[in-house]
Amino acid sequence: MAGPVAGQADILLVPCIEAGNMLAKSLVYFGGRRLVGLLVGAKAPVVLTSRADTMESKLLSIAGAVLMVNIKRALQLKIGKVHH
Repeated sequence: MAGPVAGQADILLVPCIEAGNMLAKSLVYFGGRRLVGLLVGAKAPVVLTSRADTMESKLLSIAGAVLMVNIKRALQLKIGKVHH
């Protein structure tokens, strides 16, 4: 593949949870990658982990969810109503 981000993606989007599961397992087992499992688009981020995930992956997923909530909160304060 050729292009400015070929092989350099930070986020991978999948059409369904099954496809995401297959992609994630492939990246971990065949690519030796670390990953964060988050479902976004709900009222709050949902942490998606597997029983086979490492402790590091589970911790990164929780940290990612906390980060997403804090970013959403900060954006609402900046573009929402005036706060006193």
